[in-house]
Amino acid sequence: MPTLTSPRVVRQLLEKYQLTAKKQLGQNFLTDGNTLQKIVRAAELDASDLVVEIGTGIGTLTNSLAERAGLVVTVETDRALAPLHEEVLAGHTNVRIIYGDILKLDPQTLITETHFKPKVVANLPYYITTPILFHLLEAGIDWHLLVFLVQKEVAQRMVSPPGNKVYGALSVMIQHYCHPEIVGIVPPTVFLPQPKVDSAIVRLLPRRRETDPRTERFFSLLVRTAFAYRRKNLYNSLRCIFSELGGEKRVEEAFQVLGINPQQRGETLSPEEFYALASYLAKD
Repeated sequence: MPTLTSPRVVRQLLEKYQLTAKKQLGQNFLTDGNTLQKIVRAAELDASDLVVEIGTGIGTLTNSLAERAGLVVTVETDRALAPLHEEVLAGHTNVRIIYGDILKLDPQTLITETHFKPKVVANLPYYITTPILFHLLEAGIDWHLLVFLVQKEVAQRMVSPPGNKVYGALSVMIQHYCHPEIVGIVPPTVFLPQPKVDSAIVRLLPRRRETDPRTERFFSLLVRTAFAYRRKNLYNSLRCIFSELGGEKRVEEAFQVLGINPQQRGETLSPEEFYALASYLAKD
């Protein structure tokens, strides 16, 4: 089996199959053993796990996941990599490759064996990181753990507290669903080709809680709208969705009961305050 943590070997493989990294697909192939070990350790894998991987790439991470997990379902949008996958993943009977766009797939369909614990481990393309995160977290799956290699700036937004300049809709949504933790910072030199920015390994431990579909829908609407107009105060930013929230008087009542100042900006509200507001407005 090729040593996929060797940049020289990876270059040879790409040349063998006449492949190049596609910038439009955000392809930056991981070629560093130490970083690979950190990701796998953070995922705490064993034979009882079903791991969903987003972006098979050249199979570096896929191989390591397959050595530890019970089943790996890996989704790759670039079908041109298929011949390479046949070589580098040969011998792993617990790997299933799905060629397609993860954003067009229902994540529920990837969890085919319910006796496994579902986890996600992925080196995400920078340009669609946020849509993929929301797609996975809003899929209604009881994930046990999620570990991602993402752009450092995105990782910092995930863990940011209210009031911070990078605190936004991503911060609120991630912290609502999970306890996020930055495991380590990764330099550009561990990738082929090298990106222009640092990356970070992020570990997300899902929160266990009862949820109400209507409240969840209101929560998502409130967060997305408040940060779409983040320069406005909370009252003015939400004005365009008053009708969907029960009307202006209902929203004013919620502010008063919950002790939320309508003149403050949305970026000052914690995830818990956003959810309390959604919960109140979702009541009949």
